[in-house]
Amino acid sequence: MSSVQSVVRAMAVLDAVATESAGLSEIARRVDLPVSTTSRLLSTLEQVGAVERVDEIGAFRIGPSIVNMATSVTTGPTLVALTHEAMEELSRTVGEASGLSVASGYSMHYLAQADTSHTVRIEDWVGNVVPMHLVSAGYALLAYWAEDQLETFLEHELVATTPASVTDPTTIRSRLDEVRGNGCIWTADEFVDGLTSVASPLFNSAGEVVAALHVHGPSYRFPGDRAAVERELLATATALSSVL
Repeated sequence: MSSVQSVVRAMAVLDAVATESAGLSEIARRVDLPVSTTSRLLSTLEQVGAVERVDEIGAFRIGPSIVNMATSVTTGPTLVALTHEAMEELSRTVGEASGLSVASGYSMHYLAQADTSHTVRIEDWVGNVVPMHLVSAGYALLAYWAEDQLETFLEHELVATTPASVTDPTTIRSRLDEVRGNGCIWTADEFVDGLTSVASPLFNSAGEVVAALHVHGPSYRFPGDRAAVERELLATATALSSVL
């Protein structure tokens, strides 16, 4: 099977489960392919999160990576433009860098960053992809995932990059409750030693979470006045959500 043919067939499989979940045999019938070929395609698509199993009997549906990529593509450029000025103002007010990110599969993809005039700055994260459970922005989005999607996420390998990394599913769930209760979440030294961040979700007009707004800085000086940082972040997130 050529690489181009594989892509065409994979897209056909995705289209087959886009509107209604189905089992292997039914999907093979919909795309008019042998069951063995369809099974190989589904296995590969499942590995990258493009499809996921609905239940134990093996029905498949569109997976989180496709959903999140669709969100990123449809909102990305507009989202950056809409949030630019507010992020610049947030960074000036709190004195640290602010950032914007969206989910990409089980990672956070950083779309934009507004820096400060500090001599010691956090590196520009734009374009970086980071495991969701290691950064505050990831928690801000995970808190609003459907339970079945969250369960699948917690069952996959949760890597640790520092001694402070949190990989225990029960602990992660309790922190997601914190997001829903407080509107924001802090992480410290969990992805990189010496980095502290706080994030809040951004919602669209349908009430769906589409991105995370965060502020981050060196742990030795940030957050300083924690309550003031939270206040400014939440106010900015609320204002941005009202115009998305």
